Amino acid sequence: MRSAPVHLLEHTAFLGYDASDEAPSIQPLFTDTRMQNFVVPDINEVKSRRYRVHALMNKLAEHGYYDDYYDAGLTLSASQAFTLKRGNCLSYTHMFIALAREAGLDARYELVGAPPLYSVTDGILEHQVHIRSRVLWPNEFSRSDSNHIWPTHGIARTLSAPRVNLERYISVDFNERNMRGYEGTIVSDDFALSLHFANNAVEYWKRRDESKAFIHIVESIRLAPRYADHWVNLATFYARRGLSNEALLINRYALSLDPHHVVALAGVIQAAARGEMGRAKTRLQRLRNNNAHYQFALAQRATSNQDLLSALRYVERSIALKKRNHEFLAFKADVLTSLHRYSEARETLKRAILHAKGEPTREEYESRLNEIERQIVVNEPDKQTEPEIPPELTAR
Repeated sequence: MRSAPVHLLEHTAFLGYDASDEAPSIQPLFTDTRMQNFVVPDINEVKSRRYRVHALMNKLAEHGYYDDYYDAGLTLSASQAFTLKRGNCLSYTHMFIALAREAGLDARYELVGAPPLYSVTDGILEHQVHIRSRVLWPNEFSRSDSNHIWPTHGIARTLSAPRVNLERYISVDFNERNMRGYEGTIVSDDFALSLHFANNAVEYWKRRDESKAFIHIVESIRLAPRYADHWVNLATFYARRGLSNEALLINRYALSLDPHHVVALAGVIQAAARGEMGRAKTRLQRLRNNNAHYQFALAQRATSNQDLLSALRYVERSIALKKRNHEFLAFKADVLTSLHRYSEARETLKRAILHAKGEPTREEYESRLNEIERQIVVNEPDKQTEPEIPPELTAR
């Protein structure tokens, strides 16, 4: 962190005075007696590590842990998720790893290398990352068990194995998106904890509790100082307070960590638009125009502002850069549907289905396609596809 703007991690940088508040102590992997009893004796006595994972997942299912559980904004510790039977992917990954370790399994966090996904909250682009658990074991693993999916109420619980024999493992995924086929990277417990603090920071921010939001952002950076997303959170925090010079400095540093970070790039470009970057503006605009996910993020933000025509323009730029991205195509179909351009939406969603990865995603798109077909029947009866009548059969 030699070139990092560490002075902006102090309260004095935005409060004007020193506040000695410290980050709370969070123990995401703490297991209480109930969790220990959940594993002992039936789970940890299963001799095969592979079948121990299956046994743990099956028992969680039997106890209702996958029944409409997903809550994207709820970040909980393992024991809290176990008690409430709710949470986001990080909450459930905490819980599964804690239980798996109680069962004697080598369970770790795995950051999924899926294409970036963005959402818009209060006019701010949020970069959504996904994390799951990876369980390692010796060579008892069989390649015939490489991939399993159990859909439950639209939630995919996925087990997947690597394509090579160098390391035996299985990935366990709790998510609404189908992440099958995306590789992942093992990350430390501290990194996962940094994501927990970052999520909490966003929630405090939404409640307008800036002091606690700042504390959690700083703690996330302390735990994972080379992760650009945390620095971008800090930059956004300063930008929202009108401290644009500080935000620019932080976003520059975030780009030094990740030169293609969409949200950091957006922050720097906004500064360039105000004349604060001079000659760098042209280069940054070029990077922006060639970044499909940046254009997609702009489309999402335009949608949140009810600017559907701009959203359509941006998502078409995304598709021009990545023609086979089914998420871009499905988003465009949604925009076209909102604009009542149902026939175009139908053809676009058909393309999304063609390029979709995984049966759950295709089924979701098929369901949406059926609804679009219904809208066409109701609103565009003259555009229905009907068989052409040969001239010789036409009534005279």
